[in-house]
Amino acid sequence: MRFIPIFIIAFLFFNCNKDKFTTKPQLKYKSANTTTISGSQTLTLKLDLTDKEGDFSSFLGLKKTVSGCPGSNFIDSSTYVIPDDFISTKKTEGEISISLDRLKRGSNTCFLPGGGIKPDTTIFKFWTRDKAGNVSDTALSEKIIILN
Repeated sequence: MRFIPIFIIAFLFFNCNKDKFTTKPQLKYKSANTTTISGSQTLTLKLDLTDKEGDFSSFLGLKKTVSGCPGSNFIDSSTYVIPDDFISTKKTEGEISISLDRLKRGSNTCFLPGGGIKPDTTIFKFWTRDKAGNVSDTALSEKIIILN
C-alpha cells in the first residue's frame, strides 16, 4: 500500500517533465516527399520546429553531405529561411517545408569508371538560431539518393 503514493508521485513527475519546449530551438526532421530523386524533380523536406519563447528568426542553415563524394558537399546559411508567415504567428511550435529544386539540391559531381555518374547518397543537415542567439541541435534527414 505504501508503494501506491510513491508510484503516483513518480508518474506525475515524469509525465509533467515530458514534451516541454526549451529555450534553445528544437529542430527535428520529419519526412521527405521521396528518398530517390532525379532530373527536374523537387525534393521537399519537412521539419518540426519548437521554441519555448517562440522567438524564431528566419535563419536556417543547410548542409549537404555525400559519403564518398566530397565534391558534391555544400553548406549554405543564406539561401534557406524560415518563412515570415511562420515567424509572424508567434507560436511556439510548427512545421516548415523546405523545397529543393535541382539547382538548390545540387547535382552529382562524382563519376564512375568509364564515364557514368555515381548516384549521390546524401544526408541533409539543418540548424536554426532564434532571436536570442540560441542555436538548435542539427537535424539530419534520412538518406536521399540523387540520381542526376
